[in-house]
Amino acid sequence: MITQLQLPAGAKIMPDFMLSVEDKALKRNVSERVMSLKMTDNSGFAADMLNITFDDSDGAFQMPERGTVLSLSLGWAGQNLIGCGRFVVDTVIHKGAPDTLDVTARSADLRESMNTQGSYSYDDTTLGAIVNLISRRNKLPPANLLPEMAAIKIAHIDQTGETDAFFLMRLAQMYGAQATVKYGQIIFIKPGYGITGSGKAIPWMTIERSDGDTHSFKLSDVLAYSGVKAKWHDVKKGQSNKVGVQRTKKANSSAKVSHPNAKTPASPSTAGSAKEESYISGSNEKVLELNKIYPDEESATRAADAIFKQIQYDAATFDITLALGRADLFAQTPVTVSGFKDVIDQQRWIIDSVVHDVAGQGFVTTLKLKVYVEDITYQAT
Repeated sequence: MITQLQLPAGAKIMPDFMLSVEDKALKRNVSERVMSLKMTDNSGFAADMLNITFDDSDGAFQMPERGTVLSLSLGWAGQNLIGCGRFVVDTVIHKGAPDTLDVTARSADLRESMNTQGSYSYDDTTLGAIVNLISRRNKLPPANLLPEMAAIKIAHIDQTGETDAFFLMRLAQMYGAQATVKYGQIIFIKPGYGITGSGKAIPWMTIERSDGDTHSFKLSDVLAYSGVKAKWHDVKKGQSNKVGVQRTKKANSSAKVSHPNAKTPASPSTAGSAKEESYISGSNEKVLELNKIYPDEESATRAADAIFKQIQYDAATFDITLALGRADLFAQTPVTVSGFKDVIDQQRWIIDSVVHDVAGQGFVTTLKLKVYVEDITYQAT
């Protein structure tokens, strides 16, 4: 359950924050000038955003220049504030009367060098080696990615006229990952699994309906494919083959049910091959067949797995606005919910994005949740 605010008896519940401007050699607290602020924490390479409206009714506020770094910590009065990151000022708008200043800033983690186009070839290497080479090229520390992902072998791949940021996103999509730069480090994660780039489990949170103000659940049938099929060309045999994946129910999953769109299949046959003995949730009624012909079975299998996981991750969304903001919630945190419809409560979720909104004496947090992918496993067909 979401932790209740621990405040002294009789204390008034009020949001609190620290906003500092790092302007050349000067670091100054400008919190008293803030009329409202909105901070968005996104998954992947979508930049985290900070939107602030400052009070300049007395004309004495010093406008921050483009490129100025803002540092934000957020929470509630009487509690420890939580760091929300550093942001670089991108847009400044002054308007009136009364005079106000609107500032838009983006995450300070993405280096300018990563948005410079370049062409490179990578041969007989691994995913980890490529990602760490990009880290060194951009003067960043070694990347943070799971050992099994780092060990993925790549015979050849070209980066032609692409920025490092775009190439990293393409690599991530190819191998069922999500790339981002957080705290000055390239991170490759498995979206929807509730783990950090190094494989450490992120603690689960439980949200009850009483914690929320408004909510919205959406199930997209158009995305609810029962499987993904990929083809590869076997050079030795001189023929093309097909490999597919279907959704299966994980035997040791703690979730009560699988994805809300899953279908209950007929009892499997106990005779025959290992395939017939497996328990499959889903069917071949709506299969997405990939047009690309892959060079080998491993590449085709990995592509089918990655795309199907992404489809399932996007198949259902659940948005909820918390009446009392939570600065300690961040993207990729695993969540369970209760007090809603059974199909919502029985699904386990992952936070895809977080928006913290502070105005006046109010502080609310809006969460966009997606399907917890660990509850979905795959069987070759």
